Amino acid sequence: MVKEKNNSGKKDDCDARRIRRIASAIIPLFFLSLFLAAIVISVANDMYAFVKPAGAVTLQMSGEETLLSVARRLEREGVVNNPLVFCAYVGTRGAGERIKNFEGEIELDSSMSYREILRAFS
Repeated sequence: MVKEKNNSGKKDDCDARRIRRIASAIIPLFFLSLFLAAIVISVANDMYAFVKPAGAVTLQMSGEETLLSVARRLEREGVVNNPLVFCAYVGTRGAGERIKNFEGEIELDSSMSYREILRAFS
């Protein structure tokens, strides 16, 4: 009987170590996934305007700005939250030149999605 207790004690130690190893892998992955989910939700909210407060914004565009400077102006005015993501979105839509070369006054709303902002620039 003594031998059985020793063997089961070793088995319990192995099981405890295995559980600790699994937990040490799962816990950081859990927090990493929470962090990534928060980023995805933030970007999606900005792109698709799920939950954005309304507020009219009027911008005077000179037609001589870079896309990033326009995106940063939109961020300062509260129209977009992530200027780099906005630049990437505009780039994938092939609308960078249209926004950079836009001259005149443009009426935007802080509750607009990226698609609606691009339409306003046409």
